[in-house]
Amino acid sequence: MISINNSSQGEEEGVRTGKELAIEISLAMKRHWESEIKILRDAPRQPEKLREILKVKQEEYEKATDSEDIERLVPEIEMLKFVLYLVCRN
Repeated sequence: MISINNSSQGEEEGVRTGKELAIEISLAMKRHWESEIKILRDAPRQPEKLREILKVKQEEYEKATDSEDIERLVPEIEMLKFVLYLVCRN
């Protein structure tokens, strides 16, 4: 998932450049995090609307048979629950 780039030349010299210390993130994880950020950004801030959306998404999840739909709905539901928690805690 995450790999640190090491250069044998940089280690021999005892000096590492910023490029060698970079952490690579897999494309799948990057897409996943971008999707979660989009959900957080676009979610309504009214508890009633969030509950309605959550109810619809959970019904979609229960009816889903395709793995792609399930993989898409799980993070959506989790992030909407998180937003609902944040909105209702005040």
